[in-house]
Amino acid sequence: MSKEKVKAHEKDYGNAIVNEFKTSLWERRRAESTIDNYCRVAGSFIKYAHINTKEGITLLTKSVVRNFVDCLINVSYEDGKKYTVESVNNKIAGLNQLLAFYGLEEMKEKALYCHRKTFIEDDEILTDEDVRLLLSESRKENEVLYYALESMSQMGLRVSEVQFITVESLNRGFIVVLNKGGARKVPLPPDLIKELRAYCEENGITSGPIIYVRKGIAISRSTIGKLMKKLAEKLKIDTKKAHPHSLRHNFAIRYLKIYGQCALSKLADILGHRSIETTRVYLRDTLSNVAKSLTAKSLKIK
Repeated sequence: MSKEKVKAHEKDYGNAIVNEFKTSLWERRRAESTIDNYCRVAGSFIKYAHINTKEGITLLTKSVVRNFVDCLINVSYEDGKKYTVESVNNKIAGLNQLLAFYGLEEMKEKALYCHRKTFIEDDEILTDEDVRLLLSESRKENEVLYYALESMSQMGLRVSEVQFITVESLNRGFIVVLNKGGARKVPLPPDLIKELRAYCEENGITSGPIIYVRKGIAISRSTIGKLMKKLAEKLKIDTKKAHPHSLRHNFAIRYLKIYGQCALSKLADILGHRSIETTRVYLRDTLSNVAKSLTAKSLKIK
Protein backbone atom coordinates (compact mmCIF):
# COMPACT_ATOMS: atom_id res chain seq x y z
CA MET A 1 0.00 0.00 0.00
CA SER A 2 1.43 3.41 -0.95
CA LYS A 3 2.27 5.81 1.82
CA GLU A 4 -0.20 8.68 2.14
CA LYS A 5 1.31 12.02 1.18
CA VAL A 6 2.03 14.31 4.14
CA LYS A 7 0.49 17.75 3.78
CA ALA A 8 2.83 20.74 3.90
CA HIS A 9 1.38 22.15 7.14
CA GLU A 10 1.99 18.79 8.83
CA LYS A 11 5.58 18.36 7.63
CA ASP A 12 8.66 18.64 9.80
CA TYR A 13 11.12 20.70 7.79
CA GLY A 14 13.93 19.79 10.15
CA ASN A 15 14.50 23.28 11.54
CA ALA A 16 12.74 25.16 14.36
CA ILE A 17 12.89 28.46 12.44
CA VAL A 18 11.34 26.99 9.30
CA ASN A 19 8.71 25.04 11.24
CA GLU A 20 7.65 28.16 13.16
CA PHE A 21 7.45 30.02 9.84
CA LYS A 22 5.40 27.13 8.40
CA THR A 23 2.87 27.41 11.23
CA SER A 24 2.43 31.14 10.58
CA LEU A 25 1.75 30.51 6.89
CA TRP A 26 -0.82 27.84 7.76
CA GLU A 27 -2.57 30.16 10.25
CA ARG A 28 -2.81 32.78 7.47
CA ARG A 29 -4.56 30.16 5.32
CA ARG A 30 -1.87 29.99 2.65
CA ALA A 31 -2.24 27.25 0.04
CA GLU A 32 -0.42 23.95 0.64
CA SER A 33 1.78 24.47 -2.42
CA THR A 34 2.70 27.98 -1.24
CA ILE A 35 3.59 26.72 2.24
CA ASP A 36 5.81 24.01 0.79
CA ASN A 37 7.54 26.34 -1.71
CA TYR A 38 8.17 29.05 0.89
CA CYS A 39 9.43 26.56 3.49
CA ARG A 40 11.81 24.98 0.99
CA VAL A 41 13.43 28.31 0.16
CA ALA A 42 13.45 29.22 3.87
CA GLY A 43 15.28 25.97 4.61
CA SER A 44 17.81 26.64 1.85
CA PHE A 45 18.43 30.14 3.15
CA ILE A 46 18.84 29.03 6.76
CA LYS A 47 21.38 26.43 5.62
CA TYR A 48 23.20 28.96 3.42
CA ALA A 49 23.40 31.52 6.25
CA HIS A 50 24.57 28.85 8.78
CA ILE A 51 21.77 29.74 11.21
CA ASN A 52 21.25 27.02 13.82
CA THR A 53 19.07 28.80 16.40
CA LYS A 54 16.17 31.25 16.37
CA GLU A 55 18.45 33.79 18.01
CA GLY A 56 20.83 33.45 15.07
CA ILE A 57 18.38 34.97 12.62
CA THR A 58 18.53 38.28 14.51
CA LEU A 59 22.24 38.49 13.61
CA LEU A 60 21.58 38.43 9.87
CA THR A 61 23.09 41.13 7.68
CA LYS A 62 21.75 42.58 4.45
CA SER A 63 24.81 41.31 2.58
CA VAL A 64 24.02 37.68 3.50
CA VAL A 65 20.48 38.06 2.13
CA ARG A 66 21.76 39.76 -1.03
CA ASN A 67 24.43 37.10 -1.60
CA PHE A 68 21.83 34.33 -1.23
CA VAL A 69 19.66 35.94 -3.92
CA ASP A 70 22.73 36.34 -6.16
CA CYS A 71 23.30 32.59 -5.79
CA LEU A 72 19.70 31.90 -6.84
CA ILE A 73 20.28 34.00 -9.96
CA ASN A 74 23.75 32.82 -10.97
CA VAL A 75 24.36 29.31 -9.63
CA SER A 76 23.31 26.24 -11.62
CA TYR A 77 21.12 23.87 -9.61
CA GLU A 78 21.06 20.84 -11.91
CA ASP A 79 23.00 19.81 -15.03
CA GLY A 80 23.94 23.39 -15.81
CA LYS A 81 20.34 24.63 -15.53
CA LYS A 82 19.58 27.95 -13.85
CA TYR A 83 16.34 29.15 -12.29
CA THR A 84 14.07 31.23 -14.50
CA VAL A 85 13.29 34.82 -13.50
CA GLU A 86 9.82 33.67 -12.43
CA SER A 87 11.28 30.93 -10.21
CA VAL A 88 13.78 33.31 -8.61
CA ASN A 89 11.00 35.82 -7.91
CA ASN A 90 8.89 33.09 -6.32
CA LYS A 91 11.81 32.20 -4.05
CA ILE A 92 12.43 35.86 -3.22
CA ALA A 93 8.74 36.14 -2.24
CA GLY A 94 9.16 33.22 0.17
CA LEU A 95 12.40 34.65 1.56
CA ASN A 96 10.74 38.03 2.12
CA GLN A 97 7.87 36.37 3.98
CA LEU A 98 10.39 34.65 6.26
CA LEU A 99 12.24 37.92 6.94
CA ALA A 100 8.98 39.78 7.62
CA PHE A 101 7.84 37.07 10.03
CA TYR A 102 10.99 37.59 12.09
CA GLY A 103 10.72 41.39 11.99
CA LEU A 104 13.46 41.95 9.42
CA GLU A 105 11.43 43.99 6.94
CA GLU A 106 14.41 46.23 6.11
CA MET A 107 16.30 43.24 4.69
CA LYS A 108 13.66 42.23 2.15
CA GLU A 109 14.84 41.92 -1.45
CA LYS A 110 13.14 43.36 -4.53
CA ALA A 111 11.84 40.98 -7.17
CA LEU A 112 13.80 40.83 -10.40
CA TYR A 113 12.46 42.92 -13.26
CA CYS A 114 10.69 40.70 -15.74
CA HIS A 115 9.85 42.27 -19.08
CA ARG A 116 6.22 41.55 -19.92
CA LYS A 117 5.86 39.18 -22.85
CA THR A 118 3.77 40.68 -25.62
CA PHE A 119 2.61 37.33 -26.93
CA ILE A 120 2.12 33.71 -25.92
CA GLU A 121 4.01 30.89 -27.61
CA ASP A 122 1.56 28.70 -29.53
CA ASP A 123 2.67 25.59 -27.62
CA GLU A 124 1.92 27.23 -24.25
CA ILE A 125 -1.85 27.17 -24.43
CA LEU A 126 -4.57 24.60 -25.04
CA THR A 127 -6.85 25.40 -27.95
CA ASP A 128 -10.62 25.03 -27.63
CA GLU A 129 -10.38 21.86 -29.74
CA ASP A 130 -7.69 20.47 -27.39
CA VAL A 131 -9.99 21.06 -24.42
CA ARG A 132 -12.94 19.41 -26.20
CA LEU A 133 -10.84 16.33 -26.94
CA LEU A 134 -9.52 16.08 -23.37
CA LEU A 135 -13.02 16.37 -21.92
CA SER A 136 -14.49 13.84 -24.34
CA GLU A 137 -11.74 11.26 -23.74
CA SER A 138 -11.63 11.73 -19.95
CA ARG A 139 -15.38 11.18 -19.74
CA LYS A 140 -14.91 7.74 -21.29
CA GLU A 141 -11.91 6.77 -19.13
CA ASN A 142 -12.19 8.50 -15.73
CA GLU A 143 -15.31 10.31 -14.47
CA VAL A 144 -13.53 11.93 -11.53
CA LEU A 145 -10.91 13.38 -13.87
CA TYR A 146 -13.62 14.48 -16.30
CA TYR A 147 -15.55 16.47 -13.70
CA ALA A 148 -12.34 18.03 -12.38
CA LEU A 149 -11.34 19.14 -15.91
CA GLU A 150 -14.88 20.23 -16.77
CA SER A 151 -15.13 22.36 -13.60
CA MET A 152 -11.79 24.06 -14.24
CA SER A 153 -12.67 24.60 -17.89
CA GLN A 154 -16.11 26.09 -17.20
CA MET A 155 -15.27 28.11 -14.07
CA GLY A 156 -11.57 29.00 -14.37
CA LEU A 157 -10.76 27.24 -11.08
CA ARG A 158 -7.35 26.28 -9.76
CA VAL A 159 -6.86 22.58 -8.99
CA SER A 160 -6.90 23.33 -5.26
CA GLU A 161 -10.31 25.01 -5.63
CA VAL A 162 -12.17 22.03 -7.11
CA GLN A 163 -12.64 20.71 -3.55
CA PHE A 164 -15.09 23.57 -2.85
CA ILE A 165 -17.63 22.16 -5.28
CA THR A 166 -19.98 20.49 -2.81
CA VAL A 167 -23.52 19.08 -2.81
CA GLU A 168 -24.55 22.12 -0.77
CA SER A 169 -23.06 24.49 -3.37
CA LEU A 170 -25.26 22.95 -6.09
CA ASN A 171 -28.32 24.11 -4.14
CA ARG A 172 -26.85 27.60 -3.63
CA GLY A 173 -25.79 27.97 -7.26
CA PHE A 174 -22.26 29.08 -6.36
CA ILE A 175 -19.17 27.86 -4.55
CA VAL A 176 -17.26 29.70 -1.82
CA VAL A 177 -13.52 29.44 -2.44
CA LEU A 178 -11.20 29.86 0.55
CA ASN A 179 -7.74 30.60 -0.80
CA LYS A 180 -4.77 32.91 -0.18
CA GLY A 181 -6.24 34.24 3.05
CA GLY A 182 -9.52 35.32 1.51
CA ALA A 183 -12.89 34.08 0.26
CA ARG A 184 -14.72 34.59 -3.02
CA LYS A 185 -17.96 33.36 -4.57
CA VAL A 186 -17.84 31.74 -8.01
CA PRO A 187 -21.16 30.99 -9.78
CA LEU A 188 -21.80 27.42 -10.92
CA PRO A 189 -22.92 27.19 -14.58
CA PRO A 190 -26.47 25.71 -14.78
CA ASP A 191 -25.44 22.89 -17.14
CA LEU A 192 -22.59 21.89 -14.80
CA ILE A 193 -25.01 21.87 -11.84
CA LYS A 194 -27.29 19.52 -13.80
CA GLU A 195 -24.39 17.18 -14.66
CA LEU A 196 -23.06 17.13 -11.11
CA ARG A 197 -26.48 16.45 -9.59
CA ALA A 198 -26.85 13.42 -11.85
CA TYR A 199 -23.34 12.28 -10.89
CA CYS A 200 -24.19 12.63 -7.18
CA GLU A 201 -27.37 10.57 -7.58
CA GLU A 202 -25.53 7.81 -9.46
CA ASN A 203 -22.77 7.62 -6.84
CA GLY A 204 -24.81 8.18 -3.66
CA ILE A 205 -23.09 11.47 -2.77
CA THR A 206 -25.46 13.32 -0.45
CA SER A 207 -23.23 15.94 1.20
CA GLY A 208 -19.79 17.52 1.13
CA PRO A 209 -17.21 17.59 -1.72
CA ILE A 210 -18.27 15.92 -4.96
CA ILE A 211 -15.00 15.48 -6.86
CA TYR A 212 -12.58 13.26 -4.94
CA VAL A 213 -10.50 10.10 -5.43
CA ARG A 214 -11.55 8.67 -2.07
CA LYS A 215 -13.96 10.10 0.51
CA GLY A 216 -12.22 13.05 2.13
CA ILE A 217 -9.24 12.99 -0.27
CA ALA A 218 -9.38 15.54 -3.09
CA ILE A 219 -7.83 14.75 -6.47
CA SER A 220 -4.37 16.36 -6.43
CA ARG A 221 -2.64 18.64 -8.91
CA SER A 222 0.06 16.06 -9.60
CA THR A 223 -2.52 13.32 -10.26
CA ILE A 224 -4.49 15.53 -12.64
CA GLY A 225 -1.26 16.64 -14.34
CA LYS A 226 -0.10 13.06 -14.93
CA LEU A 227 -3.50 11.93 -16.21
CA MET A 228 -3.78 14.97 -18.50
CA LYS A 229 -0.37 14.27 -20.05
CA LYS A 230 -1.29 10.62 -20.56
CA LEU A 231 -4.51 11.68 -22.33
CA ALA A 232 -2.63 14.29 -24.37
CA GLU A 233 -0.14 11.67 -25.61
CA LYS A 234 -3.03 9.45 -26.66
CA LEU A 235 -4.79 12.35 -28.44
CA LYS A 236 -1.58 13.68 -30.07
CA ILE A 237 -1.79 16.96 -28.13
CA ASP A 238 1.49 18.66 -27.19
CA THR A 239 2.16 17.46 -23.62
CA LYS A 240 3.95 20.73 -22.73
CA LYS A 241 0.60 22.49 -22.60
CA ALA A 242 -1.33 19.60 -21.01
CA HIS A 243 -1.34 20.78 -17.41
CA PRO A 244 -4.15 21.96 -15.09
CA HIS A 245 -3.33 25.68 -15.19
CA SER A 246 -3.66 25.71 -18.99
CA LEU A 247 -7.40 25.03 -18.56
CA ARG A 248 -7.69 28.14 -16.39
CA HIS A 249 -5.77 30.08 -19.03
CA ASN A 250 -8.02 28.77 -21.80
CA PHE A 251 -11.12 29.75 -19.79
CA ALA A 252 -9.86 33.31 -19.27
CA ILE A 253 -9.07 33.82 -22.95
CA ARG A 254 -12.48 32.47 -23.99
CA TYR A 255 -14.18 34.75 -21.45
CA LEU A 256 -12.43 37.85 -22.79
CA LYS A 257 -13.14 36.87 -26.40
CA ILE A 258 -16.86 36.74 -25.58
CA TYR A 259 -17.19 39.73 -23.24
CA GLY A 260 -14.25 41.93 -24.27
CA GLN A 261 -11.70 43.93 -22.29
CA CYS A 262 -14.46 45.79 -20.47
CA ALA A 263 -15.08 42.56 -18.52
CA LEU A 264 -11.47 42.39 -17.25
CA SER A 265 -12.44 43.48 -13.73
CA LYS A 266 -15.23 40.88 -13.53
CA LEU A 267 -12.84 38.19 -14.77
CA ALA A 268 -10.33 39.18 -12.06
CA ASP A 269 -13.06 38.60 -9.45
CA ILE A 270 -13.95 35.20 -10.91
CA LEU A 271 -10.32 34.08 -11.00
CA GLY A 272 -9.55 35.47 -7.54
CA HIS A 273 -6.83 37.88 -8.63
CA ARG A 274 -6.10 40.60 -6.10
CA SER A 275 -4.71 42.86 -8.81
CA ILE A 276 -6.27 43.40 -12.22
CA GLU A 277 -2.72 43.59 -13.60
CA THR A 278 -2.43 39.85 -12.97
CA THR A 279 -5.50 39.30 -15.14
CA ARG A 280 -4.12 41.42 -17.97
CA VAL A 281 -1.78 38.58 -18.92
CA TYR A 282 -4.77 36.92 -20.60
CA LEU A 283 -5.01 39.82 -23.06
CA ARG A 284 -1.82 38.60 -24.76
CA ASP A 285 -2.29 37.04 -28.17
CA THR A 286 -0.55 33.95 -29.53
CA LEU A 287 2.64 34.29 -31.58
CA SER A 288 0.96 32.97 -34.74
CA ASN A 289 -1.81 35.58 -34.47
CA VAL A 290 0.75 38.34 -33.88
CA ALA A 291 2.61 37.14 -36.99
CA LYS A 292 -0.63 37.22 -39.01
CA SER A 293 -1.32 40.77 -37.84
CA LEU A 294 2.06 41.88 -39.20
CA THR A 295 1.16 40.61 -42.67
CA ALA A 296 -1.99 42.74 -42.87
CA LYS A 297 -2.21 44.59 -46.17
CA SER A 298 -2.98 47.85 -44.38
CA LEU A 299 0.48 47.75 -42.78
CA LYS A 300 2.31 47.52 -46.10
CA ILE A 301 3.77 50.60 -47.73
CA LYS A 302 2.46 50.71 -51.26
